[in-house]
This record gives sequence, structure tokens and C-alpha cells, in this order.
Amino acid sequence: MKTELFSTAEQVAAGAAAYLEQQIREALGNQPTYSLAISGGRTPWEMLKILSKADLPWQRVNLFQVDERVAPEGHADRNLTQLFQAIAGTPMVTQLRIFPMPVLVEDLENGCREYTQVLDEVTVGKGLDLIHLGLGSDGHTASLVPGDGVMQVQDRLVACTQNTYQGRIRMTLTYPLLNGAKQLLWIVTGSEKQEMVQRLLQQDQSIPAGRIRQENALLMVDQAAMEG
Repeated sequence: MKTELFSTAEQVAAGAAAYLEQQIREALGNQPTYSLAISGGRTPWEMLKILSKADLPWQRVNLFQVDERVAPEGHADRNLTQLFQAIAGTPMVTQLRIFPMPVLVEDLENGCREYTQVLDEVTVGKGLDLIHLGLGSDGHTASLVPGDGVMQVQDRLVACTQNTYQGRIRMTLTYPLLNGAKQLLWIVTGSEKQEMVQRLLQQDQSIPAGRIRQENALLMVDQAAMEG
């Protein structure tokens, strides 16, 4: 995995936005659409705010969610809520093709199947061009959390956690889909991530993030998360 080190979290956000703009622009020169999936987090939302200022044909970009909490529409816990706040007042709001995870449906398993079908139809079975991932201080990524049965799912591309995590059931992309992406972009900031960054780089299989393939992966990390 390639690594780019930045002094601050703000610089990580700006660097990631520039990287995504470049990837989208280059890809759209050779293909009709570009499909990516975004995780939540303070630095990623700053990244999106910066990216939203880019002059790109957003109507040709498909945005999926890596994971989402099962919470009411508009709730602050929802990644979708934070996403819309990040891009508010920009062309992305009206032009970007956003595909929210259906966490409000009564049957969540059926919702997972529906999202899988949408992913397949929109990407024409070719998978996602890029998936952005974060890293928790417990080693989780997406909503693949330590000790939850969702980590063992290999026959579905989208699944829900079996237990609540930080008070919520989560819907998440699973290892087969994450490991099938053409590119992976990790964004990690904060001193509380130091140990897990090292374990990620060592491909420590005992943490969820360590099971993600590292070919065609880029880690953008701030100094605080790399020290020690």
C-alpha cells in the first residue's frame, strides 16, 4: 500500500480531495461514468466540502455509501445527513447521482439485497471504481466491527451488523465488495489511530481493516496518526 503523510488533518482532507478530483477527471476521459463509495468521518466531510468546489461533470458520477447507521431520516447519526451538509449549496447536490443505503426499510435483509442490485445495475456489473475507507481506533473499517458476525459474510456484497455498534445497527459493504474495488483510498487522522495504522500497514489479520487487500490502495494519513 502506498502511503502519503501530511502534517495535519486539514492537509489530508485537501490532499484527498485533489486526488479524487484527479481520479474522476482522468477516468471520465475514458468511460461514461465514475462510481465511488464514501465512508463517514470528520476529515472525509471536509474532503467532500473541498471536492464540491471542483469543476467536474457531476451528473456522470455515482456516489454510494460504504456504510450507514439504522437511524431516522435526517438524524445526526446518519452519514447521509452529514454528507448533504458537506455539499450543501454546491452543484453536487443537484447533479451528483447519490444512492443512499435503504436503512429505513422494515426488512433490512431485503434492503441489503436491494442495494446490491442497485450497485450491480449502476456499475453494469463492473464494480466500484474507488472506495474510500476510514479506520477506527478499534481497527474497524466500514462497519466491519471486531467480534460481529458481519465480518464472516462472504456470500453477500451488502449486509447488516448482527449487534449494535455505538448504539446502532449498521448496514455495510462487505469484504467481497471492498476487496473487489479498482482502487482503495484510506483516510486516517488523529493520534488515537496510531496503533491501528501500524497494524493496518502490517496487514494484521486480527483487526477488520487488516483483511482488506492492499494492492491499488493509497493511505493518506496525518502526522498525529503515524507518530509512535
